[in-house]
Amino acid sequence: MTHGVLRAVRNLVFPPAFLTVAFAIAWAPGVAGAEPRFGDSSWVAPSIVIEGTPEDPGPRVARKDHERVWESVLRAPFRVAFFPLRLTARGIEATGSLAERAFPPGNRSANPNKPGLRYLPELLGITVAAPSFVGPGSRVALAGKYSLNDGRKLRLRGYVGDGVSDVGAGFEAMYEHKPTRPFYGIGNFSNSRKTHFLRRTDQASVYAFLGRNHMRRARASVGLSDVDIGRGYNAGPSAFDVFDPADVPFLTRGSQLWWYGGSGDLEAVDDSIDPTRGFHFRPEVRRYQSADGSGVRYDQWRLEARGYVSVFAPRRVLVGRVIYEGVDPRGGSAPIPFYRLPEVIREMPELSSPKTTSLHPAEIIRCFRLKVWDVEAQRMVGVRNL
Repeated sequence: MTHGVLRAVRNLVFPPAFLTVAFAIAWAPGVAGAEPRFGDSSWVAPSIVIEGTPEDPGPRVARKDHERVWESVLRAPFRVAFFPLRLTARGIEATGSLAERAFPPGNRSANPNKPGLRYLPELLGITVAAPSFVGPGSRVALAGKYSLNDGRKLRLRGYVGDGVSDVGAGFEAMYEHKPTRPFYGIGNFSNSRKTHFLRRTDQASVYAFLGRNHMRRARASVGLSDVDIGRGYNAGPSAFDVFDPADVPFLTRGSQLWWYGGSGDLEAVDDSIDPTRGFHFRPEVRRYQSADGSGVRYDQWRLEARGYVSVFAPRRVLVGRVIYEGVDPRGGSAPIPFYRLPEVIREMPELSSPKTTSLHPAEIIRCFRLKVWDVEAQRMVGVRNL
């Protein structure tokens, strides 16, 4: 290539290149001093200068909650009636540490008349969870617990599609070893004192649900339950030494059952996360069938209902909860194991015709005069003896 051609190329390329480099040098300080873009590691949200103090009255600060006169008048009788109870509760809270020193915690099952405080002897508990392990709406959690009386419990749960899909599924597996399971006998007229037995439970189930909202959902499930019992320890006396196997079904043997059933949630509340008005129903039905040849067959149902009513303000909510649970042996079934019997209404005739009351001061005083059943003493006692 001749020198003339090189000179022509140089004159054609160098001026634009020189202008480009000069423009970049002049523009670079402006780029360096500019605000970082959103997404950069050095980006910081812009701040807004607020005049005055945040506590000053204004549109950002709500007015103080003052009771209306008629509301204070309406509450006055209740405040007067419950004022002694309020002072008592505050006194218990203030002297709780002193009571623990005077009456050290202990197990009252061996001697109910010995002074002591009840406690839950949990020694170690741990939970390991993996949220969103396969994506949003999924979770797996493993929880374990050990107590001083050699109680052990291990539970594994997992689900997918919760809150993000109209359909989903889950599973649950549990192992429990409890050597101090209490047992007082069967029926209202059992005059036995508190006894204990060992119960080992292995249970696994899977379920599928339909419905994105957890309070409006239908579920179908199937599972297997294996329960083995034995002589309790670390507490006494043992149920094996007090009861006759002929009177207590499956007192000395375990059982293995499989079940299938359905449940659901139906709600009509103003807020599914923090409801203040409305109701919530949760029915559940299961059919159990023996898997070990014992011939046990029964149906179990459970209905839970909750109601929410706000009292003069959204942050003051009264909540009512009712649970009805029972079992129904199917034709030709063997006796249902005592450790699988839930507390049902027909085993409590006193609850079949409940009394009604109101919030009238006279009715409140009458309620304090009622007696309750003391399980350890096996008799009706008043509020003073609790």
